Amino acid sequence: MNKSIVVCLVSSCLLSACAAIGLKEKTQSYGAKFTGTHAALAECVINSLQSDSRWVIRGLQYDVRRYPNIQATEIYAYPAGALPGTYARTSASNPDAVISYRPPVPTIETFSPAANYSRTAAPGYSFTMTIKRTDDTTVFATLDGKSYDGSIAWEKLKACSSD
Repeated sequence: MNKSIVVCLVSSCLLSACAAIGLKEKTQSYGAKFTGTHAALAECVINSLQSDSRWVIRGLQYDVRRYPNIQATEIYAYPAGALPGTYARTSASNPDAVISYRPPVPTIETFSPAANYSRTAAPGYSFTMTIKRTDDTTVFATLDGKSYDGSIAWEKLKACSSD
């Protein structure tokens, strides 16, 4: 009896230890130059992601920030329900919610390097994409985030740039 309890405890501890291996999701970073304007590329990427056939990608929610004084746009993508400011009445997982499927309206902000604020994504984000103008015809884009969602967003950005 005593041996069976020990064996049961050891096997359950071993099983729980093995289950925790590899749970950290892999992240990916990208960076490259593209042709186009930051606003048009950001809008194209979001529209492409919202019309994607994969429900995980189509269900992403966005916080878009535009900085006209430095000619840049930031896209913060979150899984359904993880977007800061999402409440039960607007959550995609609530069948009674009033959900707007139109593209997100960018928040116009003024960038100030001297400002003491954190421009980081909230916990649980899928990816962050920054598109910044380099000259009249090109932009430099960077993307950091989960490898699956980020790679799809990066491919959408490449497709938008070649259009």
